Amino acid sequence: MKKTLIIIALLLFHFTKAQQTTLQVVNKNLVTVSGQTITLRGINYPLIDDGNINPADAVSYQFYINEAAKTGANAIRLPWYTNGVHWRDVQTPGTLNGYNVNGHLNNIIAYCISKKMIPILEIHDLTCSDDWSSFNTTVMNFWTSPSVLALIENNKSHLIINLANEFDKVRWANNPTKALTTFKNNYNTAIATLRNAGIKVPIMIDAPDCGQSSSELLSIAESMNATDSRHNLVFSAHAYWGGYAATLAQIQTKLNEAQSKNVCFLLGEVAKNQDDGSCGNLNLASIYPQILTEAGSRNIGWLAWTYAQDCSVAREMTTNGTFGTLTSFGNDIVNNTIYGLKSTSGYGATVLSNGKFSSENLKIAVFPNPSKGQFTIETEAVLKKVQVYDVVGKEMKLIKKNSGNYEIYNPKVGIYFLKIETENGYSIAKKINVQ
Repeated sequence: MKKTLIIIALLLFHFTKAQQTTLQVVNKNLVTVSGQTITLRGINYPLIDDGNINPADAVSYQFYINEAAKTGANAIRLPWYTNGVHWRDVQTPGTLNGYNVNGHLNNIIAYCISKKMIPILEIHDLTCSDDWSSFNTTVMNFWTSPSVLALIENNKSHLIINLANEFDKVRWANNPTKALTTFKNNYNTAIATLRNAGIKVPIMIDAPDCGQSSSELLSIAESMNATDSRHNLVFSAHAYWGGYAATLAQIQTKLNEAQSKNVCFLLGEVAKNQDDGSCGNLNLASIYPQILTEAGSRNIGWLAWTYAQDCSVAREMTTNGTFGTLTSFGNDIVNNTIYGLKSTSGYGATVLSNGKFSSENLKIAVFPNPSKGQFTIETEAVLKKVQVYDVVGKEMKLIKKNSGNYEIYNPKVGIYFLKIETENGYSIAKKINVQ
């Protein structure tokens, strides 16, 4: 009896898996560490560009993040830069690196999380570039630097990293087929490098061609996510679609295409105008509301460009970064009754839960128990695998029927243990008594 109890204890210890520690993509959905399925709806905010904000001063940046949180956004994309290319570095060399090494960027990200906004850290150096040499050296050196690895680890529960803004040319390349293969292979290599460096958080991949080419990205997205060792990729297109999908029918076609793929997809930038030779010269005022409405009906996430700091005043949500100065565009993004962040139509931004979710409070019922070896598993979780073991640890054959019904093949009277694994990384043990 004592030996049996020891074996049971070991089995329970073996079956109890550590709590999910990062956001995790499950099919099309993003699941938080608390078990909440979340659709990202929020804002872009390049606060690094704001000369009124001192990223080394908590009072300075916290004020503006507090103001941004008033929008109701559940996500905030933070454009950042590698060392030596931003105007702050031009003025004082080494400034950005100092923010990274001294923990200021870490603290900014952590504060966004505390305000119930999922931070998406993004590198902006190579916008609309196809310079893979710089991507594979400068950009990847940023992501694998000790200070950045540390901040990712520190904030892994709610952080997403966006490797490069609107990088590479595919549809615009001389040989689009070859360019798409290059895009896919280089990104797959980069993702593997980051996973080998210990990064487990979701990795966001922007569409090529200044972010516009959703179809090209979606054509390889499922295979890329399958190749990722953690299957934890988010794919993003930027809805500057004045020349790509300007009619309602074209918008619907693009978003139907996204909906048909078994990947997590969002519109990483949606704006009132786009650059077409000069800043903001192509008007999207009649297009972006259709995009947001159609995205909402398909449960596709989006991030408005931008809360503040842009060359085009028309696509700024505020005039100075304070919520009280919402522009007409900002007011629409926040308060539109159909698609606004604060909308109660079902298309708005879901508030992040503070709850903790682990194997201890994962609700899984197994019945009847005792039984003759036939049982049903009832749970709201999506199950990945169910296994059964006898008291000495030998795996038994388990027959899966339908609607959560299972049967242990040819069991003897006694105690058995179920190992139940869910799609979002939890594992729990249940005891079955066969009579």
